[in-house]
Amino acid sequence: MLIGLDFDNTLARYDKAFSVAARDMGLGIGDGDRTKEEIKKLAKRSAGGEEAWQRLQGRVYGYYMARAELFPGVAAFVRRVREAGNGLVIVSHKSEYGHFDQDRINLRTAALAWMRTHEFFGDAGLGFLEEDIHFASTREDKLAMIGRCGCGLFVDDLPEVLLDAAFPAATRRLLFAPNGDAEGTGLPHFISWDALAETLVP
Repeated sequence: MLIGLDFDNTLARYDKAFSVAARDMGLGIGDGDRTKEEIKKLAKRSAGGEEAWQRLQGRVYGYYMARAELFPGVAAFVRRVREAGNGLVIVSHKSEYGHFDQDRINLRTAALAWMRTHEFFGDAGLGFLEEDIHFASTREDKLAMIGRCGCGLFVDDLPEVLLDAAFPAATRRLLFAPNGDAEGTGLPHFISWDALAETLVP
């Protein structure tokens, strides 16, 4: 089976990156780390509102990308499903440049650099090839890409992606909900990569 994986907030965790960026941008989040969702609410309540949130996202996925973390259990999951004979691809809805980013950092290049740092590529790492990584400019493009890749299963953290009417009918949907917030979605979900590995490869 070919398993498709979303990237942002599914493989890469950004809570610390958002905390550092928000503090550097003067959003007044206080001391300590906050979750991405907490920071999103604070940013949208700030003077800049939606624009402040978009600016922050652009900075995090570009300038602060190196501060993102790999979710616990991802590496073990990848190795386990590969050993069971499954293939893997990554399909990400990611624009080339962030909103209002004056530095014009290419977000796709930054994501690939982060993957190299976390040893995604090569037999000594997680076994991905660069052609296994697909970036889409819109959600519609992402859903079409999932279909073209022939994914038998796709994992995403956004219910709205998995529930979209254009989601490929032949692809099984799984929601990554590390905070347990899957109520009302009707989607099969899991809270950790270890739990998903146990389910797919008992």
